[in-house]
Amino acid sequence: MNWLASDAGMVGKLIIKDWQVYQKQLAAYVAAMLLALGLVGMGTPLMASAGALLLLVLLLVVGSYAIQSSTTTERKQQTAPFIMSLPVTPMDVYWGKLLANLVIYLVPFLLVVAGLLALILTTPRPDGTVPWVAVVALFMLANFCVSLCVAIAVDSEGWNIFAMLALMTLIGPFLYWVSRLDGIVQYLKTDDIVWSAPVLGVLAAEVAVIAVAILVTSWIHARKASFL
Repeated sequence: MNWLASDAGMVGKLIIKDWQVYQKQLAAYVAAMLLALGLVGMGTPLMASAGALLLLVLLLVVGSYAIQSSTTTERKQQTAPFIMSLPVTPMDVYWGKLLANLVIYLVPFLLVVAGLLALILTTPRPDGTVPWVAVVALFMLANFCVSLCVAIAVDSEGWNIFAMLALMTLIGPFLYWVSRLDGIVQYLKTDDIVWSAPVLGVLAAEVAVIAVAILVTSWIHARKASFL
């Protein structure tokens, strides 16, 4: 079996199906993120910190909500018999689920990243924080992608929750580490946007984690002879 083979038209329909189911909830999260960006833009340290923390929490919540709703909940509702009645293959379902969740997550994710970069570059805030934002943002995306891939590949709800919580616990230590990383720390309070070797190395590692998670999950799913 070609582990990348799928019906693009059917995958598109599956993506649209999930998008239509979650677009109202997504609109509420986007509204909350706009509010958080407004707090960051107010300029006072307290409001900016509160807004940044709220953005981080919302990115975690919207990601976990999408994953739990589209994978765990569907398994509990036993929607597999309905899906099996459609002219789809296991790989169609896999790519539809993966890409639908990525689309759902990337809407608020890109809004947050673009909003933060715009606030940094158009206000007196130090422009040197741009690489830090890029590294942290890509870490959040990698965190989501790994959680999503585990949820798709592993049927156990307990293991899915464990993996999600374990990945979430890495966020605090990562923020601490990257804020003191050579190549970032010395530019955080300056207007110099420097893409140093350590920064590019971390970004490359994060992209590699995303790619490996998707490739491994694709290979595992392609070995399935059925939806069960």
